[in-house]
Amino acid sequence: MKKEFRKKVISERKKQNQDIINSNSELIFQNLLKLSEIKEAKNIMAYLDFNNEVKTDNIVNYFLSKNQKVVVPITILDEKKLLLSEIKDIETDVSIGTYGIREPKSGFIRPVEAKELDIVIVPAVAYDINGYRLGYGGGYYDRFLESIRDDCLTIGIAFEIQLFDKIPKEDHDAQLDYIITEKRIIKI
Repeated sequence: MKKEFRKKVISERKKQNQDIINSNSELIFQNLLKLSEIKEAKNIMAYLDFNNEVKTDNIVNYFLSKNQKVVVPITILDEKKLLLSEIKDIETDVSIGTYGIREPKSGFIRPVEAKELDIVIVPAVAYDINGYRLGYGGGYYDRFLESIRDDCLTIGIAFEIQLFDKIPKEDHDAQLDYIITEKRIIKI
């Protein structure tokens, strides 16, 4: 059930044109900035977008401009886990890595512990209005989210077309604190 649902949502997301993706990503970024916790956070983990996801370069560059530590994940395939690394410049520090996702280059890996994070901006294929997410199927984020502090804020960012009343979920699926789209901020 998850597999078919995931495929359907990715297909819908891929149909969006770049102008819509860019303008909605900017609206999502503006909504994200409305959270007071964003301005107060010292260590923020974000993902680097790919495959018609919400664009995150503006978000990452904003945090860097405010001297907040920005952390991005590196996929460790053989261990099925995420390695966290600080980036200081999105242009020089990253290149295409695992699954075609941008990751820090080998000379720019600066490991960070999950317990240091104040906020995690979480990617997903789909979310529901109760804060549950449907990922890409590898379980990387579900395992990772178990390792963060209890007071670490988790935020899903998505286009409205990725938000549903209910999605297929399992007991181990993490529930997030916020879901932010181009139209609304949902506090769970």
